[in-house]
Amino acid sequence: MSTTHSRLQNRPTPKRKTVKLTVWVKPVVKAELERIAEQEGLSVSATGAAFLENALQAHVDMQYGSLLQPIIEQAIRKQMRSISTRLAWLLVRVAFDSGQTRSLVTNILGRQQGVTPEVLKTILDSSSKTAKGNITRRTPQIIELIDAVEHWMVAEEGEKQTHD
Repeated sequence: MSTTHSRLQNRPTPKRKTVKLTVWVKPVVKAELERIAEQEGLSVSATGAAFLENALQAHVDMQYGSLLQPIIEQAIRKQMRSISTRLAWLLVRVAFDSGQTRSLVTNILGRQQGVTPEVLKTILDSSSKTAKGNITRRTPQIIELIDAVEHWMVAEEGEKQTHD
């Protein structure tokens, strides 16, 4: 009678939404499950159900985890395209302005009295060396300009996101 009584206690009540599942496992797995159940003060069924639920959740998490990488990569690509577009516009604007300025200055300088082609070449070579040296030099003025450009790019990104 006590065996029947214990079987009745382990059966799910109508309130619980569970169904019976029978699985075949290796003896060592069964022994470990029984040991854990006893240690936790739970039935083997409850312990096995908890382990199975955890394993299924881990499986689902791994499936979603594999989808996460392409989603993140796509978001990064979109962000990089946006930044690249703004940088391209900025670089084109700078290249145009500097090319036009160089052309005008060279033309005006070459027309000055006493400026021979050799003197003009010397001046242009010297200004080229100075410009190359200034590319990596961080002056307070350059830092201020970089901060302004960064602010402009961040503001444009914020505006773009509000429109998306």
